[in-house]
Amino acid sequence: MRRAGLVILSSVVLWGVLDCPASAAEVTALKISNKTYDPRTQELTFELWNESGKVITAWRLSLARSDPHGHAQKSVLDQDFFEHRSDRVSPRSGPIDPGGKVEAKWSLEVDSENPGPTALSVKVAAAIFEDATWEGNADAASAILEARAARVEEIGRLLATLEGKDRQLRSRQAWSADLKQQAQLLRRQGQDMESLRGHRREVAAQISAAKLELAQWLDEMGQEVVLAPNPDETVNTLTDALRKRYESGVESLGPKAGGER
Repeated sequence: MRRAGLVILSSVVLWGVLDCPASAAEVTALKISNKTYDPRTQELTFELWNESGKVITAWRLSLARSDPHGHAQKSVLDQDFFEHRSDRVSPRSGPIDPGGKVEAKWSLEVDSENPGPTALSVKVAAAIFEDATWEGNADAASAILEARAARVEEIGRLLATLEGKDRQLRSRQAWSADLKQQAQLLRRQGQDMESLRGHRREVAAQISAAKLELAQWLDEMGQEVVLAPNPDETVNTLTDALRKRYESGVESLGPKAGGER
């Protein structure tokens, strides 16, 4: 089964109708090409090319558009694939190797009363490299790395809880009930946006998403334990997998949580 071995494979956050500050420095490492827009599906399709000598693990895209009535909107899209660094699951997602590319789509959610945008402009605002250095807008890079650190912290918090559990002579049913209870707690926390008010919006959204994804992982873990011949061994195996992801996440933050290239 082993579905519970996967935790927070990627992060995608879309912010609509924002003021997007101009980049303090142009991003030369990541280029956008082959842009096409389908008014029927309202999807913008494009390719991202890594023209640097380092792996790119995350980026922010900014998009400006206008409709036939002269209305203008700005949006940003953050994507972070730091957990894919050593586990490439698809050439269409995940980090981009030097000289490599990924295909991407952006749903624009255009007002149905309008035939479609008359102008679209999409650009790379920031790119994060595998060593946590970055290029582009400092605030955008800081937000991505701060959100990444928040997700890693959530993984570490759950790991500490699991490692602190007494594993002596516990039945499958006891383990399953315990894991379900932990999942319910995380799910409640992930839906309590009031408790995240002190964080910037990007980070609050990532903390919420991390808690909800970890809650789902715990539910799947509980299902595996019920069917396992040795529940304690299964919990240990899955906890070890979570530990490796946490350690990899800490490494992805870099020695000084990133810095300009």
